[in-house]
Amino acid sequence: MKTSLGDLRESNAFLNLLLDNINSAVLIADEKLQIYQFNNFFLELFDQSDKTVAEQSFGNVTGCVNTVTENRPCGKTSVCMTCILRRSIIKTMTEKIPVDHVRLERIFYINGMPTEKYLEFSTRHIDFQGRRMILVIIYDITDIEKQKIELEEKQALLDLDLKAAAGIQKSLLPESSPSIPNIHVAWKFEPCERIGGDIFNIHFPDEKHIGFYMLDVCGHGVSAALIAVAVSQFLQNVRILADDAGIVPPENVLNSINRAFPFERFDSYFTIIYMTIDLFDGSLAYSCAGHPPPVLLRNDRTIEVLDQHGPIIGLSRGKPFGQARMRLQQGDRVVLYTDGILETCNPSEKRYGKNRFYKILKTHKGETAPALANAIYNSVKNFGKGKKPEDDISILVIEYTG
Repeated sequence: MKTSLGDLRESNAFLNLLLDNINSAVLIADEKLQIYQFNNFFLELFDQSDKTVAEQSFGNVTGCVNTVTENRPCGKTSVCMTCILRRSIIKTMTEKIPVDHVRLERIFYINGMPTEKYLEFSTRHIDFQGRRMILVIIYDITDIEKQKIELEEKQALLDLDLKAAAGIQKSLLPESSPSIPNIHVAWKFEPCERIGGDIFNIHFPDEKHIGFYMLDVCGHGVSAALIAVAVSQFLQNVRILADDAGIVPPENVLNSINRAFPFERFDSYFTIIYMTIDLFDGSLAYSCAGHPPPVLLRNDRTIEVLDQHGPIIGLSRGKPFGQARMRLQQGDRVVLYTDGILETCNPSEKRYGKNRFYKILKTHKGETAPALANAIYNSVKNFGKGKKPEDDISILVIEYTG
């Protein structure tokens, strides 16, 4: 099939129309970056008139920062030899090797004003008007890159805020080695994100008793951490823990929490356990709201699961909480934990589970509180084999030495 001269002219007209309506700058230049052909988008990109572009150098037409600040022509500045665009054109010209999507970040003086541009360019070797030339296609990615930079800056600020929030949350955890008469305490805590929905701490409602709580807010991240901190602050109110009649029973503490944190107000729910221990006679009382049951390791090496429980805070619909009592003996240990322990998965998506948890407790039930807390934590981490935990991990071991 023969192509007529009219068909050729029509195809050239179509090609010119196409080049003038694409969102990329297209130009034809020689090895010295002298421009011989260009499309409309190139003019728009650098706000130039077609009368000032033809047979001018790229640096002079675009207002390259190097040509402007040094007041020297393109190709003669102190940095032209290292210019990535010039080097790519020379490589394509001499070796006929195309270059694709090379990044170019530079200041261009457009209408006398320095303007930062983020560009990508590709080059191709062509024959134009009987000469070896280079076809250069320039993609303007300035808006995309500036949006990316803005998002990165916002993310950096958010990371700083999260780091500060994590510090606040950590400050609400007990001291590493609190000095308490007749009590040794050890704990391990690891949020699955920068901050988490687990929190626990120690209170002294009066001179004779010590109180412990551990809670786990549904979900994790900022929203869960805010609720956890709010509950922690609520429990700082001494009137919640003790009144004129003496120490407030754990069941009453949970009833107060349940009234203060309805689901309708916070759009969330959480589990919590609160217990008190008489520092001198070892009397223990606790109340549980849907939280994993604590484990009591007796000094005689027997194990008891403290399974008194009530509904989850926020989902109880006003149902009152109960409590249980018992007496600790010298050397007894109580282990509080969150379900992040049991739900830890390994790379095969197998859960750690209760059986492994109780087994590690039996294996290390005669050890000190710090040794037992470390044994539990290390067992869970070794089981996970480096897999990122999907929930917060909290362990609190209380040893009664009175």
